[in-house]
Amino acid sequence: MPGSAEPEQVAARHQLGLELRRLRERAGLTGQDLAAQLGWSQSKVSRIEQARTRAPVSDIQALLGLLDVPVSARDQVIALAERAAAGSWRNSTGVGLTRRQQDFIALEASASEIYHYNPVLLPGYMQSEEYARRVIDMAGASNEERAVEYRLARRLTMLGRSAPRYRVVLLETALRWRPVPPDIMARQLGNLAEYAARDNVDLRILAFDQEQSSFMQHPLMVFRFDPPAPARGLLETTAADYHLTDTPTVERLIDNFEQLSSSALSPSDSLALIRKAARDLVDSR
Repeated sequence: MPGSAEPEQVAARHQLGLELRRLRERAGLTGQDLAAQLGWSQSKVSRIEQARTRAPVSDIQALLGLLDVPVSARDQVIALAERAAAGSWRNSTGVGLTRRQQDFIALEASASEIYHYNPVLLPGYMQSEEYARRVIDMAGASNEERAVEYRLARRLTMLGRSAPRYRVVLLETALRWRPVPPDIMARQLGNLAEYAARDNVDLRILAFDQEQSSFMQHPLMVFRFDPPAPARGLLETTAADYHLTDTPTVERLIDNFEQLSSSALSPSDSLALIRKAARDLVDSR
């Protein structure tokens, strides 16, 4: 639809709104204070901070000037404002784990529903720090601390008050593959069980002893957004992420996900299997 926001614009708006609110609060100003000094309505400030409107870059420049933001930080926010306005899509191929995690945070924060299938790893937003650190180290991240920070930040989206709906399907391999010692993995699975029990999470396990009707070689994600923005797909490989935007391809990913989900255990049976896998680790010590 002409003039409608693309998902990458929506994602950038969310990031921009959060950063502007942080800067305003750091300056000790209320939204009403800021609006009065800029000659805006309070609702305009609220709409920008809540990513409900597209703010012209000139407005963001005026706002940053009032907040006395340092030039170095101002340039970063302006670049974000330009992305929010223009929607330039950044393919994360070859740009490293930190940038990939930034892309995930942006997409997840702006989505209304997320489909996620992984045959080996637990989802990044459900990983403990120890698990995340080990996996990131295996992947050869250049800045491990930064990558872990972003990985853990993704969890905030899942736990937030306006969190999207998560539909997650994991191959049982993800429960049994162990990149960390048994006690840490047992705690990780305990955390996974807690996340799986959340109201906004539907987590299902493709058990080894269940007949399967479909398979996918690589992890996949589908991000659904509020209309009229179209859904976006993502296929992850070790070397690159492939962002899929054309509707027929994304619909095929959704069909694949639905087939995987229909072959998986129910949420309650999946939760029981997760807890059993955790007990098995404890008993093996």
